[in-house]
Amino acid sequence: MPPLSQDELVLLAAAYLHLPARRLRGLVRGEDQALNEWVAQGSARKITHARHQAREGAQRLVKLGADLVTITDPAYPSGLRDLDDPPAFLCVRGTLAEDGLAIVGSRTPPAAAVEFARELARRCKMPVVSGLAVGIDAAAHHGALDAGSPTIAYVATGLGITYPPEHRALEDEIVARGGAVASDRLPDEAVTKWSLVHRDRLQAAHARATVLIATEIDGGAMQTMRFAKELGRPRFVLNAQGEAKYAGNVQALADGAMPLPLDPDAALKIIRTTLAKETTTLATGRQQRTRSSR
Repeated sequence: MPPLSQDELVLLAAAYLHLPARRLRGLVRGEDQALNEWVAQGSARKITHARHQAREGAQRLVKLGADLVTITDPAYPSGLRDLDDPPAFLCVRGTLAEDGLAIVGSRTPPAAAVEFARELARRCKMPVVSGLAVGIDAAAHHGALDAGSPTIAYVATGLGITYPPEHRALEDEIVARGGAVASDRLPDEAVTKWSLVHRDRLQAAHARATVLIATEIDGGAMQTMRFAKELGRPRFVLNAQGEAKYAGNVQALADGAMPLPLDPDAALKIIRTTLAKETTTLATGRQQRTRSSR
């Protein structure tokens, strides 16, 4: 990646100052010149320290071969702009594909669920979005790699830290095979409970639809499903019941997610039919709005 511009360094420094995403977006869009000057020229110790951190962070991104993708960049995932409070920037290794199918679930799933997730990802013929965790996430990423399809891993750490550490080789393979690893955290930031939630919302926003494979009632994948519902994205869930590992599936079904059979081809037929109908509805709505505005 090329060295960061002065404006990008100011943006990073503002992020190290823990300014809210709303203020950071204003910086990116050139809407807050006073803030830009305060961060770029301020002499207070915390500001000079933030500029030092920004320079170190920029060097770290270069070393990782990562890019800073801002909300005004064409490479910024369009779905993320649908969030009420989208991140002002992402740190990205690799190439971000648009849209795709989010496949999520438990870190300790039943073997049948792991096999289903991998096969679904392998056969879906679209980018696969997941979170690099063990269990269902890893199966989804591997399935996409099996098929030669791009896969996007949204992670809850800053780039430079792999969580879990044993997935470093998987992270590198995702990037090498045309996919991406993306984070809204600063380089080398550690995982936290809240960063995991932020990661979940990015998965839901990036993808055209979310598929829940298997999860406990309190699993993190339930957060992804909640965000998908809030965004109005189609939600699908493997129609499996009878044990605690699928308790979240039961709840998702009760919450309106569309059931999928334990047959990858039959499940994909349902998903594709639903997405085709959604595309037609959106196109019709756009045409109607265009006619009414004339």
